[in-house]
This record gives sequence, C-alpha cells and structure tokens, in this order.
Amino acid sequence: MKIVGGWKALFFLLITLFLFPMICMADYRFELTPRISVSQVYDDNIYLDNNNEKSDYMITASPGINLMISSINNSLSLDYSPTWVWYDEYEENDTVRHAGTLEFWQNIAEHLRFNLTDTYLKSEEPFEDTAEAEGVRTTRNTYYRNTGSASLRYQFGPEDTITFGYRHSLLENEDVTLDDGTIHNPFCSITYWFDVKSGLELNCGFTDAKFSRDDGTKAGDDYTGHGAGMRYIYRFTQNTNGSIGYTVTTRDFDGLTEDYDIHEGSVGFEHALSSDISLSLGGGYFTQKNERSGDETGYSYNASLAKRFQRGSFNIGAQGGWDESYLEAERRGFTRYWSADSRLEYMFMQDLNGYAGGSYRRDEDSADREWKTWRGNCGLRLMFMRWFSLSLDYSYAQRDGDFDVEDYTDNRVMLTLSASKLYRW
Repeated sequence: MKIVGGWKALFFLLITLFLFPMICMADYRFELTPRISVSQVYDDNIYLDNNNEKSDYMITASPGINLMISSINNSLSLDYSPTWVWYDEYEENDTVRHAGTLEFWQNIAEHLRFNLTDTYLKSEEPFEDTAEAEGVRTTRNTYYRNTGSASLRYQFGPEDTITFGYRHSLLENEDVTLDDGTIHNPFCSITYWFDVKSGLELNCGFTDAKFSRDDGTKAGDDYTGHGAGMRYIYRFTQNTNGSIGYTVTTRDFDGLTEDYDIHEGSVGFEHALSSDISLSLGGGYFTQKNERSGDETGYSYNASLAKRFQRGSFNIGAQGGWDESYLEAERRGFTRYWSADSRLEYMFMQDLNGYAGGSYRRDEDSADREWKTWRGNCGLRLMFMRWFSLSLDYSYAQRDGDFDVEDYTDNRVMLTLSASKLYRW
C-alpha cells in the first residue's frame, strides 16, 4: 500500500519536472510563496466512536510551497505541503500527511488548449471532504487518494467549444477491511451558441470502476456505466438566463448488485441582482429504473444566494436529489439526499477576520436506511507583522442514523500560527 502511495507522489513530482522545462523557453512571470504553519489541536472523539469516545491532543507542523509560472501561452501552478502529526496519547497514529495540487495549461495552436490537473492526498483524518467523497472513517489508518484529469479543448466560435478528456481517480486504504479502487472516465462535451441568446450543451462519458481488498475478502462489485446529457440555455438579459436539461446515467455491475438507469429532467434559473448579489434556482425530477426491483422516483433541487458586502460575504444554499458513493471508505451506493448550508465571512478590522458556517444533510439509501449529518465551524484569524497570522478554529460534527453503531459526535479546537511571504519576478 505504501508503495502505491509513494508511486503516486513520485508520479506527481515527475509530471512537474516534465512540465517545468516547457515553461522556461521564453519570458514568464514567476510567483513563489513559501509558508509554514504550526498547530495545536484538541479532538474529543478521534475515532468517531459513539460508545467509547477517545480524545487526544495533536501537534502538527506543515511547511509548504506554492509556485505559479505564467505567460500568454501557458501556465503552471504547483502547491505542495507535507504535515508532520504527533499525537500526545495515541502515538501509534503519528504520521506524515501529504497534500499536493498541480494545474497546467498550454496553448497548442491558436484555438486549441491542453489542460492538466492532478490532486494527491495522503492522510489519516477521518473526515474526507473532497470533490470525490464526503464520507467518514472510524479509524486513523492512512489512506491515499489521487485524482487527475487531462483534456483538449478546441474553440471554434466566440463561445463555442468542444472538449475531449480523461479523468482518473484512485483510492488506496491501509485498512485492509476497506475497499481500494480506481475509476477511469473518458468524456466529451460540446457547447454551441446558435446566437447571442440561445445555446446548447451536450456531454457524454464512460465510467469503468474496479475495486479490491488486501485481506482477500470480496470487495464491492465492479461496474461500468455511461452518462449523457443535454442542456438548452436561453439568455433573457446579460445578467439573467434560464435552462432546461435532460440526463441519463447507467450502471452495470459485475456481481449481485442490482443494475440501474437514472433519467432526470431539470430546469434552472440564474440572475445577477447586482454586482454584489447573485441568485440561482433549479429543480428537477428523476427516475431510477432498477433491473429487478421497483422503480424509485424523486425530486431534485438546488438554490443559492451569494451576497458580497464591504466587509465580507454571505452565502446560503440548499441542494437535493440523488447521489452515488462507491470510491469511499463508506460504500453507500445510490442514495437520495436533502441538504442545506450557509457561510458568513466578516472583516472586523483591517487585520482581523472572522467566519462561521454550517450544513445539514439527510441521506436515504436503497434499503430505506436514513442518516442525518450536521457540520459547523467558526473561527478568527489575526494577521500581524505583514507575513504572520494567528487563527483559532472550532468545528463540530454529528451523525444520527438508523443504526446507532454508526452515530458519532465530534468537537475539535485548533490554534494555528502561520507565516508566508510572496516573491515575484
């Protein structure tokens, strides 16, 4: 397992070294930001156990670097930070986390652009909130996650594009009782505007997912799938547009898991009330057509309001519909969900910022099992002596489900001292 994680880190570095000579052939703008942070953390339930809560103090030290190199025809952005973690009581959990991101684009021809992104994570943290996962873990065993994407985009009109690409996602767990997995996802999308008011988006993709376990037991079923969709967009004004769309998603499993297709229709509305306020609304209806059992239906929705003001910003939103969870520590499969979230950021004075946010989500799986999740955090950040900052953060998480063994309540307090400085040339 560690070999795989090390290989991914090496691959991340080799890609960077390969791209770096490409951007040293002409005049470029360089931005380099070294940084370091040291934190003291208290967590009152490090294993997210409902019946036997164990608390601990942790000290973390995290140096890091951000590099940006750009010109008219290409750009490279690299961010990397290892984090040394020392536990006070449960020293067996001591580890070194790694987090890195890479973004690169290159104009190959006048209207042809190559894009590459990659994200690497090595961690033992139980909360895994990424673009690929929202699951939790009940151990502090290390896991590795890598997600990459490469694409070619051709622009054949002022707003008309066609894109071909490939995404790859990998998850490796040191906990042998959890699934490892990879997902391959080639895709294509087209955006075409008939005129300044009417546009059409088309997309399609193929998914190939494979899973395994190191303890020799059976992992979750592999599957393949297809996805296709279309969306018609109409601009009422420069600041207002509406849309109507339809998507179909298929899942074909190798084992006993039931195959299904999902058909969904949706409408959407977006409006910029002013330069500081934006509103978006959407709704839809989906049908899950199962191979053996009866069909499932439901409504989907999304709504968000964003407001910027002189000293900060405020966002509030709600989402609901269907979701899938396969490449996670918790393999929940197809679920229906309802959620809401909000966040406030405010500058009390020039060097003192505050923030607060919270979310609620209710999930229901195909067996009608329900669980509810609450998240929240708040904090203060003080900047001083130009390059230094001191922050205090409190976070809260709770799950309440039909099976009490999966419930948890967690409180965490973190005090962090950071320093960073930007160099340009």
